[in-house]
Amino acid sequence: MIAGWRVEAEGRRVRPGGGAKVSVTSGVDWFDLRADVDFGGLSASLPELLAALRAQRNWVTLGDGTLGLLPEEWLRRNELLAGMGQTGGERIRFQRGQLVLLDALLHAEPDVKCDAAFKRAREALARFTGAVPLDPPRSFVGSLRPYQREGLGWLKSLQELGFGGCLADDMGLGKTVQVLALLDGRRAGRHGPSLVVVPRSLLFNWQDEAARFTPSSPFSTTPARPAAG
Repeated sequence: MIAGWRVEAEGRRVRPGGGAKVSVTSGVDWFDLRADVDFGGLSASLPELLAALRAQRNWVTLGDGTLGLLPEEWLRRNELLAGMGQTGGERIRFQRGQLVLLDALLHAEPDVKCDAAFKRAREALARFTGAVPLDPPRSFVGSLRPYQREGLGWLKSLQELGFGGCLADDMGLGKTVQVLALLDGRRAGRHGPSLVVVPRSLLFNWQDEAARFTPSSPFSTTPARPAAG
């Protein structure tokens, strides 16, 4: 019923859209968004609504064959950001690095059911005010230049937010040293093992740098170099 009227189109009842049930669950490095809009006791998922909108329809077919009028205002508010995720079945998947987008999408929703991992990620994002330069851990041998301290602070911020990043500058300015300082701090903080993937041609350079700057770490052991010839 719409304002007391029973509305039909092409012999099928038309139902107005109501409230939405929104939830977020976490995976290894992604978040799955699910949103179901109520149509008088029946529901349709957000991917279904977005598909109808993109097909330039203002309705979606519900489970009993009736038509659900798209909640256009709600969709306009969420279409752009929701479209940046990857649709699969009844959920939309966002990568960990898209946390800011997902947080913005959920900002206007009054009641969102989130798991503990996503709550922690949102809280970390809310606390973040910008990267600050950091000194290396005490176990690190040597000192960092000012721009390297800024790089270390940026890497630490990415780690705390669970984001990926790309540290790039000219060759010889100490990217390896900054990453070693970060990994040495992770080791001191009793994190799990860290994996460094590098081309074979750089393997011994990394091991030499580790032996020089982080001699107490297990990844500083340099194996015998292969014999020439």
